[in-house]
Amino acid sequence: MQVKQLRLRNFRNYTQAQIEPCAGLNVLVGANAQGKTNLLEALYYASTFRPLRLVRESDLIRWGEQEASIKVRFVQQGIEEELLIRIPTEGKRSVWLNEQHVSRQSDLIGRIKVVCFTAQDLLLIRGEPAERRRFLDNELSLLSPRYLYSLVQYRRCLEQRNTLLHAHLEGHATLESLPEWDMQLVKYGARLLSERRQFLEQLQQFANEVHALLTDGSEAFQLRYEPGLPRKSRSLLLDAEPVPLPYKEEEWAHALQAALREVQSEEIRRGMTLVGPHRDDFRISIDGYDARLFASQGQQRTCALSLRLAQIPLLKKRFGESPVVLLDDVFSDLDPERRMRLVKFLQPPTQTFLTCTDLSMLGDMSFEETIIFHIEGGQIHRD
Repeated sequence: MQVKQLRLRNFRNYTQAQIEPCAGLNVLVGANAQGKTNLLEALYYASTFRPLRLVRESDLIRWGEQEASIKVRFVQQGIEEELLIRIPTEGKRSVWLNEQHVSRQSDLIGRIKVVCFTAQDLLLIRGEPAERRRFLDNELSLLSPRYLYSLVQYRRCLEQRNTLLHAHLEGHATLESLPEWDMQLVKYGARLLSERRQFLEQLQQFANEVHALLTDGSEAFQLRYEPGLPRKSRSLLLDAEPVPLPYKEEEWAHALQAALREVQSEEIRRGMTLVGPHRDDFRISIDGYDARLFASQGQQRTCALSLRLAQIPLLKKRFGESPVVLLDDVFSDLDPERRMRLVKFLQPPTQTFLTCTDLSMLGDMSFEETIIFHIEGGQIHRD
């Protein structure tokens, strides 16, 4: 996977911008608030159709303008394609692939495969379970259209089930339709549970290797999946001897059904759904210690980076080529030795976009192919 050209119009602080990146390391250097991260966000949006930061889509449009556009020319599996996205201040965005209008935009999610690391990824270590569930949903939705569909259906079912339980609690409804919602919750919830566990176990393997490289083998990285089921209901799955992937969806369905029976009276009393994938979490530890509680900031940053970078070999194994890598201010909490190991890991064929405020952060690091772009006030100048 390689981005050949990126063109922006009225996107964030860019009136007009165009770059032709190289296949290796593309360094975006400049002071803060000049537009470096905005370039990464444009590529991220072209992959996910979501802003990189938690904002409205209209916030991506340059102030005072009516529409923003992103055009990306890219190559995957040896085939060159062009994606055009137009984002209006009012109404829905429109998308074209190879000059053909695309009505079902969800089919293009993940067409451009990216792995993106930002400072917000520290929340994967320090933050609440919702941050880690969002990570799982975002990454698995790019990998699996089936997961994305199941996620949408599960959320719809969960909302309806919670509405029913709450209405019953207030005396406005009976629970006659609850078994039907239970059946749907189990159907789609089991898919999410199954795919999340498989994904995390694959990610564990690659993250452990990446972390060992970044730390020169001085730290052991571990991931532990904690599904949102009562321990009694999941003992069948988690206390037994490990079994090879894939884990059967039917087993998760059985465990989720048992969990719903176990907590039924409490759910009715409280008027809400208490078990299921919406209660999932996963834990990251270093040498057996919870990274959230015991790791330094530098160690936490390295853990988050290992988690993100592990997606590179995972995607390469799944699709046969490396994704595009976006690294925003990745060097700030890494010592020079870890920076060197990171650059070594990212040598081609991985196309990388890296932001920094000072080229001295690169030190004596060398890449097989490098282009430096200077960013100032929404203007781009290439060395």
